[in-house]
Amino acid sequence: MKRFRQYAIAIVVGFGGAAAAVCAAFAQAPSPTDLMAEANAQYERGEFADAAQQYESLIDSGYEDAVLFYNLGNAYFKNGDLGRAVLNYLRAEELSPRDSDIRANLELARARTVDQVESGGESLFASVSAVARRWVTVGEMGVLSLLLWIASAVGIGALIVWRGVPRRTAVRNGAITASVATILSFLLLLNMLYANPNDDSGVIVASTIEIVSGPGNQYEMEFTLHSGAQVQVVDTRQGWVRIALPGGDLQGWAPSNAVEAVRRGG
Repeated sequence: MKRFRQYAIAIVVGFGGAAAAVCAAFAQAPSPTDLMAEANAQYERGEFADAAQQYESLIDSGYEDAVLFYNLGNAYFKNGDLGRAVLNYLRAEELSPRDSDIRANLELARARTVDQVESGGESLFASVSAVARRWVTVGEMGVLSLLLWIASAVGIGALIVWRGVPRRTAVRNGAITASVATILSFLLLLNMLYANPNDDSGVIVASTIEIVSGPGNQYEMEFTLHSGAQVQVVDTRQGWVRIALPGGDLQGWAPSNAVEAVRRGG
């Protein structure tokens, strides 16, 4: 019995020590807020490369929002990396499409790039989705569609169940309007989900890259792109990506490390 009690005490003490060590580790680990503040301070001191690295660490840890991507874009822009500046401004814009600062800095970075690539040649679905995404996010459109659906359901339900509903004509017109708006909003939501222009969009992050006719250095050079050019990723193959300029007329292959997808994980 005495030996059992000693074992029990040893186990309790062991667990207690482990718990204390874990708590101490968590207590010593800086919070995301502290890391963000440190990165912002580095940016203010002009340590743009260090600030960018700190912002990247936060993103790699799973913290993603428009402000973080915007700050990262600013750090890269100040450090002269136009490709990664454009890339992160695009990521910030997707999360906060109505932010005028994000849009202004994105246009400023694009104006500094060597290759002034004009957008165009997209399908009707992609064009509509691109316009819609400049004003609302997919989540916001989903909430709006749901609210319109509830409004139309309430109006139609009131007309069916409550024959003597006051201002019946106004309720009927409101229900019809809400129903039409619901259908249109759901169609736009589906279009935004199906034709997200950022799904296959990438940005050249190498300072200069020769685009070749096939997936390998032995192929003939087709044209040259520079940091910040936005392209469409068509295909991937063993360390190479096939890219196309807007409209799809110019295509070729580039090393995969020279292009980074706008959609993380893509």
